[in-house]
Amino acid sequence: MRILRVTWLWLQLAGGLLAAVAICWLITQAALHLRLLNVQTGSMRPTFRPGDALIMQKISGEPQVGSIVSYRSPRNPNELVTHRVVHVFPNVESFQTKGDKLSMPDPVVRDSLLAGHVVAVLPGMGRVLGWLQSWRGLVVCVYLPAAAIAISELRRYERSHNSKRLYRLNQSISGIIVR
Repeated sequence: MRILRVTWLWLQLAGGLLAAVAICWLITQAALHLRLLNVQTGSMRPTFRPGDALIMQKISGEPQVGSIVSYRSPRNPNELVTHRVVHVFPNVESFQTKGDKLSMPDPVVRDSLLAGHVVAVLPGMGRVLGWLQSWRGLVVCVYLPAAAIAISELRRYERSHNSKRLYRLNQSISGIIVR
């Protein structure tokens, strides 16, 4: 029984901690215009590898040659490409990128498709992000702690309600005995 209580307490603590971290990240992300990206391919090796995570900050305007930027793919606007800028064409408001490991540059991209530039690389964190987005991660990190907190609150409510009922019962019994 003690092990169950300790496990329950840890589930509640993990849920609360995860919620606090998520809220802090969301506030920071909104305030600083940041986005967390998961590296899917090896086109930028050795700078970063598949399984790494990138922190991208939104920018507007013209990118700088040599900087690593993310832009929406002209073929699929839901897909982000993150490569190094090799040429900037200010006359036509566009730029060209190339993956560090690739031999050929990418097609020229309009500045309007620019999403942001990479400000940090988090080695290995992409795997963690991928796991958190899976159904297992969702169950372990969201559903179980939420269920633990909900059940704990229901128990607290039930105990509170039962103690009030017992108090009223004791008052009515003592009133009968006294009279």
